[in-house]
Amino acid sequence: MQDLVRFVAKGLGIDDASLTLEEAAAEGQLTLTAKLPYSALQKLDGRDHRTAKALRQVLSASAAAQDKRFVFTAEAQD
Repeated sequence: MQDLVRFVAKGLGIDDASLTLEEAAAEGQLTLTAKLPYSALQKLDGRDHRTAKALRQVLSASAAAQDKRFVFTAEAQD
């Protein structure tokens, strides 16, 4: 999952060095949190949150193929 997020972020022009991914698993649910600077967060979020919604759909489809449940969050880093 992390590789997929990094691939999409790179395609959006987000520097890989500024992206930090934290992964947590509990009861069959995988939570992935992306921490990045505010300017990069705006790129990941997109207009009307369309980019973020599309990314969540792709990640959820990938997780469903592995019989897992997936949650993706993004937050700004200081």
